[in-house]
Order: sequence, then structure tokens, then C-alpha cells
Amino acid sequence: MTRAKSSVLPDLRLEATYLTSGLGGTQLVREPGTFFGPIIGQSQTPFGDVLRQVFAANYPAWTVGFTLSYPLGASAEQAALARSELQQQEDATRLRSSEIKAVRDVRQAAMNLEQNRQRIETTRLAREFSEQRLDAEQKRFDVGMSTNFNVIQAQRDLAVARNNELQAQLDYQLALINFQTVQKIGTATLPSVSIPATSSTTSPTGASISTGGAAAAGGPGGV
Repeated sequence: MTRAKSSVLPDLRLEATYLTSGLGGTQLVREPGTFFGPIIGQSQTPFGDVLRQVFAANYPAWTVGFTLSYPLGASAEQAALARSELQQQEDATRLRSSEIKAVRDVRQAAMNLEQNRQRIETTRLAREFSEQRLDAEQKRFDVGMSTNFNVIQAQRDLAVARNNELQAQLDYQLALINFQTVQKIGTATLPSVSIPATSSTTSPTGASISTGGAAAAGGPGGV
């Protein structure tokens, strides 16, 4: 950007040169008083004399000058300056957009973390309720006030509640990892993980419940 701004300003340059030279070789001697007169002899100047002439500055030459340049109208430098300013604005916009996205990702991760924490509490209460219901059905079955079907259904509901609680705990751990990740790198995309819930429970009546298969019942009062 600074270089682009400098390129559209007036340019003033001062130049100075200084040279020394020597004459050597074969020199033709003409008749005195004439420029193109007849040649009357030759004069030899050795290379050593030429070097002495150079270092003694017998034939100096120097020049001094300056040049001033100023862009007129819409020059290429002004176009380059405009492109640099536009690029700087685009970079600032992209940076701001990245900052907003990072903040949004962190907030979304924090919201997901809190939602999964609440799910753990909800599924825990549901599991405790299912345990109490199974205990009540088992006691009713023992005194002949319930059926084996109701006990099996309560066992199934308890197994589902336990799996839901476990899934909520696993989702909370994934949300915690994602929350910690987005705080470090600004954004993170974690693959969705689906963990199948499988567990089995055997009741005192001999009924076996598996959430991934069929239920088999056996024992007194079976239906």
C-alpha cells in the first residue's frame, strides 16, 4: 500500500557523473597549421602512459543533471493504488467475517454443550422413574396384581431409559470436545457419531429384554 501511494507522487532525481580517460596508441602527425594536411610522421603512446593519464585525470569529463517526472491523468500507478486499497478493504472484510464466524461457532458449541448437559439430567430422571415403575410392577406381580407382560414392558422401558442416559452422556462428551476445539482454532467440524444402544436386562421372573432384538418371556404367569 505504501509503495503504491509513493508511485503516484512526483519523482525528482539528481544525476552526476565524473570520468577520466587517457589517449594512447598510434597518433598521426600532420603538417603544423593544417587540419587535413599531409602526414609527416607518427607518434606512439605506450599503455603505461595511458594509465598515468587516467590516474592523473589529464582528460576529465563530468556531467550534472536532474529529471522530474509527474504522472498526468489516470496512470497505471493510480490504478495500482486503487487495486491496493480495494484489496486492503477486502482483506479487512474477510478478517471481520472470520471473527464473526468464530464467535458464532463458539456460541453454538456452548449452546450444544448446555443442551446436552440438560439432557443428561432429563434422561437420569427418566431412568430413575423407570426403575421405580419396574420395582412397583415386580411387587404387584409377586402378589398376583400384575401380569408378566406388564413386567416385561417395564423392563423394556428401563432398558431404553438407560440407553438414552448413556447416549446423552456420550453426546455431552462430544459436545465438550467440540466446544474446546472451537475455542482453540475458531471453528471445527466434527463427524456425527451414532452409537447404537444395546443392553439386556433379566427380571426375577426370568424375562430377558434386549433393545436390539425380540423379547422372550418365561416363568409363572407367562402370556
